[in-house]
Amino acid sequence: AGFRVYATPEAESAAPACSRGARTMSLGPSQAATGDGEALASSSREPPGNVYLLSLGFNQDGSCFVAGTTAGFRVYAISPVSEIHRRENSAAFVHRSVSLVSMLFRTNIFAMVTVSDLDPSTGGPNKVQIWNDQTGKFAGELRSRNEVKGVALRKDIIAMVCEYAIYVYTLDKLRVIQHLTTNANNRGLCVLAVASDPWILCCPGQSIGAVRVQVGQDDRQTRVFEAHQTALAALALNASGTLVATASEKGTVVKVFQTSDGQLLYRLRRSARPALISCLIFRHDDRFLGVASSSSTVHIFRLDQATAREDAGQEDRASGEFSASPGASPAYTLAADPAGSMPPLSPHMPAGIEQFASQIHKAVTKIASHTAAETVSDVVKGVIPTYFNDLRSFAHFRMPDVDSNGQPTVDARSSQTRISGPQLAFHRTEPRLSVLHYNGMLYECSFKPDHDPSLGTQECGLRAAATWFAVRPDFRVQGSGTSATVAGGAGEDDKEAEEWQLL
Repeated sequence: AGFRVYATPEAESAAPACSRGARTMSLGPSQAATGDGEALASSSREPPGNVYLLSLGFNQDGSCFVAGTTAGFRVYAISPVSEIHRRENSAAFVHRSVSLVSMLFRTNIFAMVTVSDLDPSTGGPNKVQIWNDQTGKFAGELRSRNEVKGVALRKDIIAMVCEYAIYVYTLDKLRVIQHLTTNANNRGLCVLAVASDPWILCCPGQSIGAVRVQVGQDDRQTRVFEAHQTALAALALNASGTLVATASEKGTVVKVFQTSDGQLLYRLRRSARPALISCLIFRHDDRFLGVASSSSTVHIFRLDQATAREDAGQEDRASGEFSASPGASPAYTLAADPAGSMPPLSPHMPAGIEQFASQIHKAVTKIASHTAAETVSDVVKGVIPTYFNDLRSFAHFRMPDVDSNGQPTVDARSSQTRISGPQLAFHRTEPRLSVLHYNGMLYECSFKPDHDPSLGTQECGLRAAATWFAVRPDFRVQGSGTSATVAGGAGEDDKEAEEWQLL
């Protein structure tokens, strides 16, 4: 943005001597001088010209991702990581930011919400615009009286998400075919099954924590069921639309349901510490589920009949999402005997967990009166089995570029962003997971599908890491196998100057 001049204490004492015969300058504490005498902006302001992230996400098959920025949008491929094209500060995107953007597979069709600084009528938060990158023009737009919170695409329909309603349009004619009423949906949650016939849409229901599964335009096939007792934070559908994964605002437990009848199949324990879930993703064969959040750890859960819980249908308690339905039959129970000892637990329970549960039971029984002992035993019996029966992550990946508090060392997000955490995509053929982070890095980690869970959670190996974004407007990711060189150590006219390679 310019240049600055500073004086050390030693320089200040020597200033009169060194300024003899030379012109001196005087700079105020918050001013600098340019060649034409104009004052530069205060250092407290954001550097002019920098570009920041407003939204990001993978396409439907995980082969590309798109990022909305404060200057337009960019599209990238992940194998290898390369920038396909950039639409910023040119043509239709002069002084225009893209707050939301979604791409349709690997086509030239993008649905986006834009805001123009020059002409607000050409965009705005109440409008979804369809961009055709082949023609370089907006091909259509969808308007709403309310602010658009999200947008979802598949080959035949497009869904515009507002806070209390979702409008479904045909993609070819942009004709509205469905109007769905939801509970407060400030996060713009709405997911589509990319390969189902007819189309299947999943969104929040009209009550807190409820999930609605809409199968085409036939309301007779609509399913609404309660997934959580707090508001939803994330949703995901598998490609065929037979499974839906949900997470609440607490972020401690992820659940997987059948969309046909709302039956709970899996309770997945991410952590005991709350976090905001930013992404849920099924692998193409539905054997694994990836979970990303505002924490620095990404979790991978294995889904199969051998790990399905027998008591998965129990209701959740409002606190901690524990399950304690009186009519359920947990896989094992805890009960107090007159001697205050602990009966043997399920042989499938790990020794460490068994010891921990036994200590809890003995402690609360010891401090409780004889009158309350039965009540304490009932609480432990209802809560502990379900908590420890929740499936733990099969594998996890820890972000390498974080500080001591688990926060990323670089944050390329705008202050107006809706990005809360990383986005995920599974590799189509190999056991690998791509982690798209708002620090400008794309991580690729690997895991072993045949890992024995009894050995504990496996650590994912970091295969590759690439910088795909930086706030500097002229930054571009280097293509695979290319390198750049600059002249160093001599003047521009020195032909013998050695070249320095930029790594």
